[in-house]
Amino acid sequence: MIENCHLAGADLAYTDSGGPGEPVLLIHAGVFADWFVPMATAPALDGHRVIRLIRAGYTGTPAPAGLTVADHAGHAAELLRRLDTGPAHVVGHSSGSVIALQLALDHPDLVRTLCLSEAPLIDGLTDPADHEALHAALGPAIGAAMGATARGDRPAAFDAFMAAVCGPDYRRVMTDALGADAVEEAVRRSGYFFTDELPAMHPWTFDPTRLTAPVLLVQGGASSPAVHRMTAYLAALIPDATTTTIYGVNHLLPLTAPAELARVVAIFTRRATTLAASK
Repeated sequence: MIENCHLAGADLAYTDSGGPGEPVLLIHAGVFADWFVPMATAPALDGHRVIRLIRAGYTGTPAPAGLTVADHAGHAAELLRRLDTGPAHVVGHSSGSVIALQLALDHPDLVRTLCLSEAPLIDGLTDPADHEALHAALGPAIGAAMGATARGDRPAAFDAFMAAVCGPDYRRVMTDALGADAVEEAVRRSGYFFTDELPAMHPWTFDPTRLTAPVLLVQGGASSPAVHRMTAYLAALIPDATTTTIYGVNHLLPLTAPAELARVVAIFTRRATTLAASK
C-alpha cells in the first residue's frame, strides 16, 4: 500500500513491508518511479523491512522548484527518521544512486550499506578522460529529449531518453514488468526528470574519501562498455567498494532481473552485518 507524506516542504510517498528485519531503502531512478516495484517483493528480501521511496516530483503533485541532489537525499533521511528505522541498507538505481551517495555523505548515521545499481553516466561519476566521448554519445539523445520537453511533447522526450539509455526494446520490457497502464502513467509523470532532475544531476560531484559505509557497485553484463569503465573507475576511487555483474541484462536490470538484484543485495547486506558484528 502506498503511503503519502509531506516532508521538508515536499510531497513524497512510500511503501513499507513492515516487520522486524533490517531496513532496506530503495531509491528509484529518474524518468519514472516504479523501477523497484518488482524487486520490493522479491523473496530474497523477505527477511528485511523493505521501504520503497517515491521521490518528490513523482507522486503526482508538483515538487518544489530547484530541488538539489542534497534536497532529495534530505527527503530520504527525513523519511527514515519518521519511520524510526535506524541505519538502513540503501539501494539506488541510476540517478537514485546519486541520491543514495549523497544520503551516505550527508547522513552517515542512517546508512549501514550502500548498493549502487547502474549508476548514471554523468561527469561526477565518470573518468574525466571519458567525458568527451560520453557527451558525444549521449548528447544527441538528451538534446532531443530536452527539445521535446520544451515543445510539451512528453512522450517524445520519454522515448528519446529511454531508448538511448535502456535500448530500443525498453517499452516492451516495461510493459511486461509493470503493465501497459503503468507505462502510460510513467510517461505522464516523467516531465519532472527532464525539467528539474536531469539539470540538477549534471553539475553534482562527490568526495569518495568521505564515504564510510561499505559500497556494492552493480552493473549489467549487457550494459555498454562506458558503464563498465565507470564501474571500474568508481571501484578504484571508493575506499570500501565491491563490484558485482549481473550477466545478460542492461540498465533495465531492476525490471528484467529483480530477483537476482535482490539476491545480490541480500548477500551483500548479510555479509556486511556479519562483519560489523565480528568487530
